[in-house]
Amino acid sequence: MSRLHNISRIDSETNRTHAWFVRLQRCNECMQKMFSDAVYGGKRNALKAAIEYRDAQLNQHSLLEHELWVRMRLRKNNRSGIVGVARYERPANPQTGHLPAFWLASWVDENGCSRKRKFAVSVYGERQAKCLAVAERDRQLKRVCDIKWGR
Repeated sequence: MSRLHNISRIDSETNRTHAWFVRLQRCNECMQKMFSDAVYGGKRNALKAAIEYRDAQLNQHSLLEHELWVRMRLRKNNRSGIVGVARYERPANPQTGHLPAFWLASWVDENGCSRKRKFAVSVYGERQAKCLAVAERDRQLKRVCDIKWGR
């Protein structure tokens, strides 16, 4: 983590604001606080206070807990109701009019790379393809957790 991770500088002459701003999100909780140069006796002292605040907030929340939350949170645009599993249809083939559909399992591997696996509805059927996608996502997430946190 860089020294200024989650910390930004605000210098606005029009608003006469000179401060460091800390913004964090941990498990659906947003934390933000401003550290003014005038209040903390200068730019360096304000930065030192901002770093101490950020580090204290990070120490209160487990990294494991946060990473699992990031991987398991349900997005607003999710229509399947299952994290990391979605149904897609490819554009129809103009010659045949066929509209191939598939269920897609997606996850982030231990290196932070996005991974995906498709299960065709035409091969497995609607219900089976969805079940396979859910099972694959669960299996891969468990594997990643075992690797990252040595279980």
